[in-house]
Amino acid sequence: MGEKKRYISANEINQYIYCPYQWYYIRKYGLEYINSLRNPSEKEDQFVNFKKGIEYHEKYYKDIVRMRYKKYAVFLGVIFMILAILIVMRYVR
Repeated sequence: MGEKKRYISANEINQYIYCPYQWYYIRKYGLEYINSLRNPSEKEDQFVNFKKGIEYHEKYYKDIVRMRYKKYAVFLGVIFMILAILIVMRYVR
């Protein structure tokens, strides 16, 4: 990595919370080297764990997005139910 930094940025904290391994490898080897491993042309066996890490992070991201949409759907469903109850109560009086 060359010269070591004396501070950790907010972005690095975010990376560490997302995945401590990702933060460590980027800090140790640098982002350019890590990105160069994404499409290895030879020695595929050497990058099995790297590919598993990429697949894990893609699945993790998709799961987070799905969970977020489910929360929005439940929230909107509750709002619509409350509105429906208020409308029915208004016409019953």
